[in-house]
Amino acid sequence: MKKLVTLQLFKSFSKVNFYTFQFEDDEESETEKFFSKLENKVEIETDLNHLVVWLSLIGKKYGAKLEFFRHEAAAHALPPPMSKMVKEVIVNGLRLYCIPISEQIVLLANGGIKTAQQVQNAPNVLAHFRFANAMAKQVDQLIREGDFKFTGKNILHLNEIELFY
Repeated sequence: MKKLVTLQLFKSFSKVNFYTFQFEDDEESETEKFFSKLENKVEIETDLNHLVVWLSLIGKKYGAKLEFFRHEAAAHALPPPMSKMVKEVIVNGLRLYCIPISEQIVLLANGGIKTAQQVQNAPNVLAHFRFANAMAKQVDQLIREGDFKFTGKNILHLNEIELFY
């Protein structure tokens, strides 16, 4: 049975609004789940902090330019590719799946610690990868049909957008 998924604002910065996915019966959004499950893992504390720095840099300084996202089928992922990272904010192993809509809007999903070169061989992130790609396809369809509209950093009629997974 498919579950209803809605969008909600996650974090707003001067250049970018980050939105997240929320399953109808869940208390936490997908992005909140990502941070909740990883926030107390000492071995990735630096990487998680650097990922937060990247979200802030994209949100405040750079905007959501595609060059800062890893292309992952229909969706994308953060952190940026190694070629775009600066020495002080390198992130290894973490993936936060997302869907850049414009240079001002990004939909954040969930993710985890990628344990293999290919996502298909990393069971701890594979489900999140599949979810993000399914949502990306639905959102793309809604945009093409004119049912997903946005202006600047804002998604119009946010509470009317319904996705299913």
